Amino acid sequence: MFSINMKQKYVKRPVVDEQAVKYLQNEGLSRAVAEVLASRGICEQNYDDFVNDRDVFHSPFEMANMDTAVETINYVMECGGKILIYGDYDADGLTASSILSLYFSDNGIANDVIVPTRDEGYGLHADNVLQAFQKDFYDLVITVDCGISNAEDVNRIASELGVEVIVTDHHELPDNLPDCICVNPKLGYPFPYLAGAGVAWKLVEALAGRDIAANYSDLACVGTIGDIMPMQDENRALVKLGLANMRHKSLRRLAEQSNCSAEITANDVAMRLAPKINAAGRVGSPRAALDVLLGRDSVEQSKINRLLELNDKRKQILEEITAQSDAMCNAKTIAHERMVFLYSDKWPHGLLGIVASRYKEKYKLPAIIMTLDGDSFVGSARGIDAINLYDVFSQCKDCLIKFGGHRASVGFSVAACRIDEFHRRLAQVLNDCDAGLFETRPYFDVVLGEDCNAQEILSLTNKLQPMLPQDKIVCRVTDSVRFANSFGKEAAHLSATLACGLEIKGFFKYGVYAPFIKNGANVDLICSLETDSYTHNICGIIEDISLENSLCFDEFYRLNLLKSFLPTVCSTANENGALEAISGDSVAVVFDDFETYLSYVDKLPLEDFYVDVFFDSGKSKAVVVSPLDGYAFDRFDKVVYFAKNGFTRIIENAIYVEVKPARKELYELVLTRDICTAVYSALRKKSKFENLKAVYDKYLTAKLSYAQFVVALRVFEELKIITIMDNYNISFDNTTKKNLTDSLIFQAFQKR
Repeated sequence: MFSINMKQKYVKRPVVDEQAVKYLQNEGLSRAVAEVLASRGICEQNYDDFVNDRDVFHSPFEMANMDTAVETINYVMECGGKILIYGDYDADGLTASSILSLYFSDNGIANDVIVPTRDEGYGLHADNVLQAFQKDFYDLVITVDCGISNAEDVNRIASELGVEVIVTDHHELPDNLPDCICVNPKLGYPFPYLAGAGVAWKLVEALAGRDIAANYSDLACVGTIGDIMPMQDENRALVKLGLANMRHKSLRRLAEQSNCSAEITANDVAMRLAPKINAAGRVGSPRAALDVLLGRDSVEQSKINRLLELNDKRKQILEEITAQSDAMCNAKTIAHERMVFLYSDKWPHGLLGIVASRYKEKYKLPAIIMTLDGDSFVGSARGIDAINLYDVFSQCKDCLIKFGGHRASVGFSVAACRIDEFHRRLAQVLNDCDAGLFETRPYFDVVLGEDCNAQEILSLTNKLQPMLPQDKIVCRVTDSVRFANSFGKEAAHLSATLACGLEIKGFFKYGVYAPFIKNGANVDLICSLETDSYTHNICGIIEDISLENSLCFDEFYRLNLLKSFLPTVCSTANENGALEAISGDSVAVVFDDFETYLSYVDKLPLEDFYVDVFFDSGKSKAVVVSPLDGYAFDRFDKVVYFAKNGFTRIIENAIYVEVKPARKELYELVLTRDICTAVYSALRKKSKFENLKAVYDKYLTAKLSYAQFVVALRVFEELKIITIMDNYNISFDNTTKKNLTDSLIFQAFQKR
């Protein structure tokens, strides 16, 4: 069903490890399944463990300096010393802090935890430790999820307080390590990708053995998932162990109030628990989350309520920021600069990363979001797969006070007086990159029905558990729709059944597709598979959907045009002028119906164009067939509209090319005085609870077509006989008598 005339919107996930694929094929797996497993880290070295469901745990003493750390801690414990734990404000740092605090408390060792706020910034701050020592004395300071890049702070603590410091961390190693005991898997360990909570858990395992450490694995599981660590090797084993031992009473209560499954899954942790733990540090004090995480053996509902309140506050503030930032966005500027670049003087530090991620997903371009902090801006940036964001910032580092991160995510600060210079430099660097790097297309793993069937994919998904949301197997499906409807608040969600029998659902933005596809439309979509909790059937959860031309679209092509055309004659370009206009990297080519588009496929250089039927896909080069109101034409440098002159939509700055439509009936309609009278009479009978479509269904279906009803409404609006405020509310103007023949729209149909 894939069209040969359009650029494919979805691409097969590239094979990174061909050797692993060949090995898995030799083990009897199909090429498709072998590619799925290889892309998720399964290879010759761990295939046997995967098949036999064996968990991989390494000895904690294989981690560099673990033996020295254990010796030091045991000495302090034997002497009855007091320990200060210094953590971080995110889910990983907070769970890591809780693991050590609970372990020491369980063994009668006095301890305190301090965590910096986001305003204070990530990392070990000697001032915070010095302040804690003013209130009490500690025999040992242990950092978790931080400290490896804070050599100066460690030296200051050691020299001014005379106390030993143990750094446990998992971040990248700096050029200069702290002069203390450093426990970090990147210093030497069979698996270097543990989370900060994973390192803390390995420390407990080294101190007390795995059986005892298992009691803290639920917290390590939350931290590992919250920090989005790769679900491979020991991380997989630790998450499985934590999910199986999820006995933490406060976490379980939080899960219940977050609508998690009875048996908490990795997806529950990623989507429902970790965001709430992170919310405390984003919009309040991380202490609120720490208090919940330390409540392992008893539940204080007030503390859980406080965490839920902070999460609601996060959502509310995020909505406010999004509304403000949306108003700042100019689609054409964003396309030209190849980035979203926004800043304010009042956005909370803790939400910048989330906002950047949202805009990165929305525009499929790097997003840089900043807020004013004194005389400088602090910011968070998120990048797309093909662009190394760290390298981009490195080329602008002379504009910055500081920056750090990796290829996908960067944190930074820039002097307020240099913000414009920084903006220009970033745009220049990104525009010097190859344009093809910014052409993002969603990946899929298998073609359902060709590579594998739904049951095989679901079984493989279950075998790969625990699985994070970003690791799910993505299936491409092309089929016709047997049934579809929208549901939920404001009909935002989509439920449909395909001809092959697969049930599919799309949440939050897919409900608008229901009326277009419910009568047998062809769709090309990508989805993941899961078991529906109500029907227990296999269900596809839509990741993205595209519409393919279908017979049932003919009436929509007609209605879309009738709702928006104006009977005006536009100046037009010839086809040579159109060919010149179509060249470029930001172009929309518009047709009123699919058949007219097909008649031009061989005449125009459209091979590199995606095809949007009705809906905006956000692509920079698009053939747009029958666009709905609100299609974002303002983001294109050029818009070329192939249309029947005198019967066109008005698109600002468009270049019009007159065509002979393939479907002349698209423009034909009988509109008489009697029809308009019938519509007006029906509107007068409308109750305040009826929408306009309901008026047509109730009074007019036997008398005229819905297209005639729509055009009659436009005539009334043009003559100001009625004003349509929204789909439910209209007002009438009875002050003056109007003649239908004064309407240009009415006249247009008298000439045909």
